Amino acid sequence: MKLKITSLMIGLCLSMPMQAETEHQHEHEVALAISANLSLHQVVEKTYQRNPRLEVIQARLHHVEALNVKAHSLWESDPAINVTHYNDELMNSNGLQEWEVGMQMPLWLPGQKAARQKTAEQEREVVNASESALKLEIAGIVRELLWNIALTKNRQSVAEKEWEIVQKLEKDVSKRVELGDLAESDSILAQQESLSKEAAFRIASQEYLHAQHRYEMITGLNQLPESFEEIADDDLSITTDHPALRESYEKVANSTVQRDQVIIEKRENPSVFIGTRHERGMSSDNFANAIGLSISIPLGLSSQTTPKLTAAEVNLSENRSQMEILHRELNIAIQDASRELSSIIGQYDFAHRQNELSKRNLVMSRKAFSLGESSLLDMLRIQAQAFAAERNMHQKQLEVGLYTARLNQAKGLIP
Repeated sequence: MKLKITSLMIGLCLSMPMQAETEHQHEHEVALAISANLSLHQVVEKTYQRNPRLEVIQARLHHVEALNVKAHSLWESDPAINVTHYNDELMNSNGLQEWEVGMQMPLWLPGQKAARQKTAEQEREVVNASESALKLEIAGIVRELLWNIALTKNRQSVAEKEWEIVQKLEKDVSKRVELGDLAESDSILAQQESLSKEAAFRIASQEYLHAQHRYEMITGLNQLPESFEEIADDDLSITTDHPALRESYEKVANSTVQRDQVIIEKRENPSVFIGTRHERGMSSDNFANAIGLSISIPLGLSSQTTPKLTAAEVNLSENRSQMEILHRELNIAIQDASRELSSIIGQYDFAHRQNELSKRNLVMSRKAFSLGESSLLDMLRIQAQAFAAERNMHQKQLEVGLYTARLNQAKGLIP
């Protein structure tokens, strides 16, 4: 599934015009605007509408229309006009001539026309199911893009906050060094800490901008929805309403009607010939005219018809097995996503408690440092632990939303 999504994302990016890519090279340096009027559903729909694979779906729909027109036609295939001429110009040259003009008309086998119509309608169901399955894929991509932006934005905000705190500490340490309360090495240590936090902030900022740029390239939007959080219920059952499973089910149904059609079409179609014959023995004779009617009925030998039926049975068996495999994989994916969500909720609760304790410890450490009861190195160590605890807490909080979205994706829910 991950490989499938990655390939789709690459295809989407490569399909964008070069001019748009050049424009985005400048635009992605600025954070995207937040829109309260833009919903997750709208983002999915807009991204879906610009997907290159829609052209394939439209082409398949045109093919279905062509199959339907053929299934409702008067003849099984294209009628043919036959013209035959014989003469003795290269032999005796007595004026012998024979003309035969007529039309060959292929006939439908009993039940064949209805079977062709049913096959065309079932092919339409497959295309419609493929459309929903594609939209689910797009929803998965959009979900990952939006939550990646949220996570990178959070990392940037936390990094900026940490940098600001360390900058204030650096100034405080510098003043105390000037007053002789601290050694010069403490000032260097504070500066190093400040540079480290600045570097982390700049890296986080670039990751945040790159995440937005990927979103903009794939969705074609220069705005982000204000809210895209989802709610997951406790129902983990899977039905044929799941878009991916529905597509697989329709393929099985399509293979079944194709097999039934092959059973009817085991023999070639009969054809009727209606025409006229005009002939004379010598040039002095008048033409003798006659009307002819003939019918051709293929025998339908098993040696010729069995391979068609077995090929249809193989196709049906393959689609059935693929549906069973997909059903199993989807159940596993739902169960895994549910367990991961439960786990991340527990991790967030733990991280929240850990963050509260770390903040209290940091307050006491800063107080001890300001009173000269502890060293700068000890205080920075405790501060680093507090920073890590806070980062972890915010990360887990957002991951709860991410894993909720992944559970809904596994369940086949399209926003």
